[in-house]
Order: sequence, then structure tokens, then C-alpha cells
Amino acid sequence: MRQEVEILQPAFYEKFSCIGPSCTDNCCHTWEINIDKEHYLLYKAQQDPSFRSLCARVVHRRKKDGTPEQFASLALDEDGRCGFQDPDGGCRVIRALGPQALSHTCTLYPRRKAQFLPGIWELSLSLSCTEAARLALFSQEKTEFVSRTRSVDPHDPLDAMPPLGIGPGGKPVAPPVYGSPLRQACLELIRCRDYQLPERILAVGLLLRRVDRLLKDGRDGEIPAMCAGFLTSVQKGEFQGFFQRLEYHPEAHQAAMRLPVAHLLGGARKPVLRHLWQALEPWCAADPATGEYQAGREALDFLIKTGKEKGDPILESLATAAENYFVNYLFSSMFPFLYRAEGLSFEHNGILLAEQYALLRLLLALAPQAPCPEDQLIQAVVSLARLSQHSDLGGDLLRLTRAVQLDGLAHAAYLLR
Repeated sequence: MRQEVEILQPAFYEKFSCIGPSCTDNCCHTWEINIDKEHYLLYKAQQDPSFRSLCARVVHRRKKDGTPEQFASLALDEDGRCGFQDPDGGCRVIRALGPQALSHTCTLYPRRKAQFLPGIWELSLSLSCTEAARLALFSQEKTEFVSRTRSVDPHDPLDAMPPLGIGPGGKPVAPPVYGSPLRQACLELIRCRDYQLPERILAVGLLLRRVDRLLKDGRDGEIPAMCAGFLTSVQKGEFQGFFQRLEYHPEAHQAAMRLPVAHLLGGARKPVLRHLWQALEPWCAADPATGEYQAGREALDFLIKTGKEKGDPILESLATAAENYFVNYLFSSMFPFLYRAEGLSFEHNGILLAEQYALLRLLLALAPQAPCPEDQLIQAVVSLARLSQHSDLGGDLLRLTRAVQLDGLAHAAYLLR
């Protein structure tokens, strides 16, 4: 008898399929691609001379650190393209052997699997894929979630893949009793359309600060009721004007922006994000002591100014799509439990959420001009997802917030200004 599992996923999840050569930003370049043992042996067993010759050139077995799932790797061409990728962007494996012959890595991407509550798999799509980003942002007026129950297939790579959880090292562990009410309150706040998106994000940060204070006082049992009351007060309009009442100091704004700028500088020199480096390099200089690139006052002023001037109009004109991005981010990251096992507080997660907005605004300002605002937003979201995958967001947050010494809520507020 097969095991049954409950699935929770965005409604657009089932609409995804790889568009191959039609993709404008193909994922099969500048990425490390692992091949599992089953498909490594399949490729090596092929008799076609041209395919065998290609495999001998681009498929390299991991002899020292190989595992059944990471048994071999694909070499990249000089321009960073996957060795199996044809000049038109198509896949040689699919064309020669069919889509069923793709390795587990290629079959699964951009699909993600998480487990917040025991017995429930949460499926989502990584928005580092252009087609996944398009679906997440524009396939629905409002991101909806669907639930269903199905049998587990042990031969399906997705079913066999361990889910990501909120425990140490990403292991699945049951959340605290207040976990679901808190997570749902954050989602509802992001969807509260009586407020501008920055105001909603700041409201989430204020909620998370209150949660931390209750935890510090040992009043965990009061968190669900507090979340419900806070959400009700926001929906009644009691949060109106809170953003405007916060004092503004330019020096504090610059200090807060060092977090997203550090992530931009850390990830922009990687091949998959090299277009960002072309935009940032003229404004930044290397630290002679460390060799790391830093942004001075002039660069920070430029980034703050250009982000507001170029990024905000797009975010405001595509407000529903921007909301859909944040709903997807909260769901796929099991927010606000991201990096909790690594020592981040809930208020830290509020800063990370605000940083997502600041980075999105900067990426919209720095990205090459796209044919339309929708394409511009998709490009920025894809870059943001790739930047997150190539960065230590939690570690950088702890390191930089200690140096900046800004109040957590003020830090989030300046990231949203």
C-alpha cells in the first residue's frame, strides 16, 4: 500500500513546463550541473558515436567526493554554457534520448519541496527560472494556493528528494504551536491592499518585533492571539500613517543600505550576474586591506537615488505582480522561520524581508532596459533569486547589523524608503 501525502502548492505550479530554446535567459549556463549515477550510466551506455564523444568531453565523474545523487558533473563551455546545450539553447539529451533521460537535477529544477507541518509537502518554483518568475508574477491576479492528497511515488525524483525544513541544516522539524498562526498572519499582512507594499512589509516587521518580545518574556502562548489582534487592527486602518511618523536621517539611510549593497557586490561578480557588475563597478572601489569591493558615500547616494527614481515607478505600476512576488517568497521560504536555526530572530527576518524590497528596487534600476515594465520586473526577480542562491543572507545580516547598530525596525524602515 502506497503512502499518502498532502500537497500544498501555488495554483500556478502545475502550469510550469520548461520552454527550452524559447527561454530568453536559459538556466543551462554558468550553473554547476550535477548528474546522478543512474543517468551517468545511461549516458555512458549510449552507442551513438557523436553522443558518446560529447559525453567523453563534457561529463566528468566525481571520483573523490561522488555520491549517488552527485556522481558526476557537466563541464561548461568557454562561454559558460552547459556542455549538452546546443547553439540554439536546446538540450542535446532531450533531442537524442527524450525528456525522461534528463538527470535528476535537470528534471527537478526549478521545483522546490519544503515541509513546515508534518505530513504536508509544500511545493513551489524557484524564481531564478525566467518562466517560473513569469508564472508567479503574472499568471494570476492574486496568488492562490491549492491542496490535494496523492500517493508517494518512490521512483519520482521529487518524491524521493528530502524536503527542506526549519530545523538545523534545513532538516524538517515540527514548528512551535504558534508557528502556523504567525506564518498565516504574515501572509495576510502582505496581501492587505489598503496599504502600499512598503507599509505592509513594515507592518510584518512590527509584528515580528512583538513576537520576539513575547518569546523573551516566556509568553509563547499569547502569540496566536496577539497575531490575530494585530492583523485585525491593521485591517481596520490603525496602522495608517505609521511609516510617515518615523524620523528620517540620511546617515542612517546610508548605513541601512550597506546590507543590500554588500549582497549586490558579493554576488555581482559571479558569471550568472555579471550584468550587475558592469553597472556597479564604476561606483565602487576595492578595499586595499581585504580586496573586497565597497560602496562609499557617493555610491550609496547614487544607488538610493536611482533606486527610487527608476525602481519605484515600476513597482507601483505593477503592484499586483510585486505582491505576488512577496507572497511566493514568504511561502517558499517558510517565512518568518528562515535562518531561525542559524540564530536569526524573528525581527531579523523582518529586516531580510525589507531587504528583498530594497534589492528588487535596486535591481530594477541597474538591470539593462527591457522591452516593457513586465519584462523588467521578471529580469529583476530572476536576478534577485540568483543573488539569494549565491549569498549567505543570514550570515551577512548578522555581521552587518552588528556593524551598523541600527534598531531593527528602523533598519527595515530605511530599506523600504
